Amino acid sequence: MKHKIIALALCAMLLAACAVGEVPGTKVYQLGTSIYTVMIPDSFVEGERTEAETRDDMVAYMYSPDTLLDFDVYQFAREGYPDRLAAFVETEAAQYKATEVVPDGNINGIDVAWYRAVETWNGKAYDTLTYAMADGDDYVEIAFWLDGENAEAEAQAIIETLGFITR
Repeated sequence: MKHKIIALALCAMLLAACAVGEVPGTKVYQLGTSIYTVMIPDSFVEGERTEAETRDDMVAYMYSPDTLLDFDVYQFAREGYPDRLAAFVETEAAQYKATEVVPDGNINGIDVAWYRAVETWNGKAYDTLTYAMADGDDYVEIAFWLDGENAEAEAQAIIETLGFITR
């Protein structure tokens, strides 16, 4: 029960951030070099990436000692992939044998597509939730690894703060 209360409080805090700007204990996090940002708890830090992960277009691995939820950020050229976001996500979702695909979503005025799948890391299967956005000539993805009792709520709280870089 304590974890659910913490997750709900985190959700409320991050959702409030959309309306009023920055919230103590959170930071604006830019997804790669794209125009997109999310708000994440201050406890999230960038972890190490392997050479293979970097070659696979992973631009960041983010984790926190305060939660089991972590996420990867990918950014890569759209060239060679379907040009329409929906078609791209449907193709990628099929490769990962996704259990749910939303090819035409919108979060805070931003066109987003996403899918839910099971991926394996270090021999263990994890539920994942991957969101994709188009950014000019690039695609940007944020893949949440839903480890832990409250991971889904934490991931939803973060993605609901999706926005644009403000300069």
